[in-house]
Amino acid sequence: MKSQRPAILFVHQGCDLYGSDRTFIQSVESVVRRWPEARITVLLPSDGDLRPALLSIVDDVRIVDLAILRKANLKRLSLRDMRGLIKKILEARRMMRDYDVTYINTLVVMDYILAACLVRRPRIIHVHEIPTMVATLLFSAMLILSRAFVIFNSHATRQRFVLPPWQDYSVVRNGVAGPAALPAEVPHAKLNLLFIGRFNSWKGQTAVPRAIAKLPQEARAQVNVRMVGSVFGGQVHFRDELVRTIAEQGVSELVEMFPFTTDPYPHYFWADVVLVPSVKPEPFGIVAIEAMAAGRAVIAANHGGLREIVLNGVTGTLIEPCSVEALAAAIFSYIGDWKRLRAEGDAGRERFAAEFEESHYKLKITKVIADLCEPQLA
Repeated sequence: MKSQRPAILFVHQGCDLYGSDRTFIQSVESVVRRWPEARITVLLPSDGDLRPALLSIVDDVRIVDLAILRKANLKRLSLRDMRGLIKKILEARRMMRDYDVTYINTLVVMDYILAACLVRRPRIIHVHEIPTMVATLLFSAMLILSRAFVIFNSHATRQRFVLPPWQDYSVVRNGVAGPAALPAEVPHAKLNLLFIGRFNSWKGQTAVPRAIAKLPQEARAQVNVRMVGSVFGGQVHFRDELVRTIAEQGVSELVEMFPFTTDPYPHYFWADVVLVPSVKPEPFGIVAIEAMAAGRAVIAANHGGLREIVLNGVTGTLIEPCSVEALAAAIFSYIGDWKRLRAEGDAGRERFAAEFEESHYKLKITKVIADLCEPQLA
């Protein structure tokens, strides 16, 4: 039975404040602004920095045992786990039936995506991933069976999936809130290089010290490097590998490491160039647009969503993916070229304002939800 107030259910896979988490907050904010009288519930798999951020927007944020698909889980999947998954799918179906619209953020929320196949109410799946080719077939099948409206965060993400002609979708590129103003430039002699983000198997963090080690000795003395980030869960081996690589490459005196921060802009303001050397295609690349918002040039791998963000030779440099030599050459090309850095930083800030400021994202995401669900939410 339909409630007196429109009811909207949000389901998310994380609890931190990384890229997809902050985009999720923007989606919730957009709905609250458009339908302030709505009954809104948000489901998260665990407690973390994301929950208090959401509680400043909505009252009902619940921690529930969601069936989140992780590689580690696949390795130890059992018959008992399958029974538990079926139970969670049925629970998710009951939950979704109590809401006019369900918005599922990311592909790995297995119970709710599979439950979407069993309900008739409007449902939205927001895809932020570019999976491997084998996983793409699985996820494409899930999207088709769900009969949900699909939002992709870039054209690169959309191109990875197979959808039938009758299934509706939209490409809505992410946005972020940029700084109100840039701080005054502080003169410095060395080129400040920044890597910021989660340390994992595909962000390419170990390529940075390897690239620095390949610079000529006189050029190496003209750079400073910051590595800012943390690992997911207990995956400390990714951080340990980075620390070991820095030592092995003999660049420890050039590299500083900082923990993850919910306010990254002080690091962007320190930097001259932001490095995004992802070894696998980025579905989007929020670090790149944050760097542009801060007026910084970007060196990024030439694949995935990064190709839709960085204009080569205008707002930064696109390099061959997985090439330490290409990263080193790009870094070397910026040393001492302050005019180029300033020009690319200015162009990046202009492109950010025109394409990637969070107001653009919120406007588009609200329109998608309204066009799909206005009869239920009216």
